[in-house]
Amino acid sequence: MDHQPTPSETFKDPSQEEGKALLAALRRALRAANWTQARLAEEMGVGSATMKRWLHGKGLSFQTLERLCALAGLGLSDLVQESRQPDYALNSLTLAQEAAMTEDPGLSTVFFLVLNQWPPSEAVEAFHLRPDDVERHVERLIRLALIDRLPSGRLRARLNPAYVWQREPMRRHFERHLKQYFLSLDFGRPDTIFGVEMVKVSPVGAAQVHEKIEQFRSDLRAIAKQDRRTAVLPAEWYAVLAVARNM
Repeated sequence: MDHQPTPSETFKDPSQEEGKALLAALRRALRAANWTQARLAEEMGVGSATMKRWLHGKGLSFQTLERLCALAGLGLSDLVQESRQPDYALNSLTLAQEAAMTEDPGLSTVFFLVLNQWPPSEAVEAFHLRPDDVERHVERLIRLALIDRLPSGRLRARLNPAYVWQREPMRRHFERHLKQYFLSLDFGRPDTIFGVEMVKVSPVGAAQVHEKIEQFRSDLRAIAKQDRRTAVLPAEWYAVLAVARNM
């Protein structure tokens, strides 16, 4: 006799599925804000086991959820929006999107700030863009499907920060606008940060060097997130270039 599925086998409670999505979005947001489970437990004054249960919805009160959202830099409405998105909507850009990003240095500046979870006001304060230009760039980035404006007004980039900017449009953009910053460096100044090494490697070794450069980018993002949360001294923007060339 054939087995007849029970209602519990054929129907998923949508509220349960939405709850799982909310908790997954919360965990992603906390990781992105550089909160480890141990640091969260210390901040909230509970044990690691309790924090682990909370992050998976067990015994999690509404007030605790609100506080965890605040630590992640989210409002509850933002969390709902985040839960309806994958971790990152884009792992690549179209050539048209990348080309549009290089048309105006102001546009790319605003995008990179949002990508690194800075408010667009940072473009005014640190890069001296006009507020109306910043808002114009934000609207253009939304039309390009590169960022979203969440219900609270917070902006969210739709691109994975680990994206490798090595196609022709961004290479030309670097040549025109960014290269000068590094060519004009005075390497004799004591406050210039640099390191140099010369090695002889095969094509396999060169590929490993490329991988190390990408890992270095990831490490830089982690340092910046930790520093932003814990530093007491004023911060400055640094441009960091990691490059290897055939001699």
